Amino acid sequence: MVMEKPSAQLVGREFVRQYYTLLNQAPDYLHRFYGKNSSYVHGGLDNNGKPVEAVYGQSEIHKKVMALSFRDCHTKIRHVDAHATLNEGVVVQVLGELSNNMQPMRKFMQTFVLAPEGTVANKFYVHNDIFRYQDEVFGDSDSEPPEGETSHWQVT
Repeated sequence: MVMEKPSAQLVGREFVRQYYTLLNQAPDYLHRFYGKNSSYVHGGLDNNGKPVEAVYGQSEIHKKVMALSFRDCHTKIRHVDAHATLNEGVVVQVLGELSNNMQPMRKFMQTFVLAPEGTVANKFYVHNDIFRYQDEVFGDSDSEPPEGETSHWQVT
């Protein structure tokens, strides 16, 4: 019997269910979703106001996740979009709210690129992960952009 390939939406929704369940219950195992070539960025600006740098590889991602001190984490997923992408991968965008360490809920956006894991059918790992709190991205919408930055991007 030939196993049907699941839709990107099904893969995305199941991944989101597993990922955020683990984030809420056992964040010290979250790094297992990533591979040796994965990238992970969490947050907008560091304490010095500079853009947060991505970390690479499962070991560095594990260190970063541990440094974020996820405890008593609660997540409300508001929306999931998933689409097939290059090389049989799936891009997943998640909108939701996250509370960490009993803090108030904060709105977030997270984008994952899931890549096929070797020759194993229907098995994926997180190749890229970008997480942003919306208040760090948008902040006060009436404020001017920092000097040297423009208020919009132009893509040609």
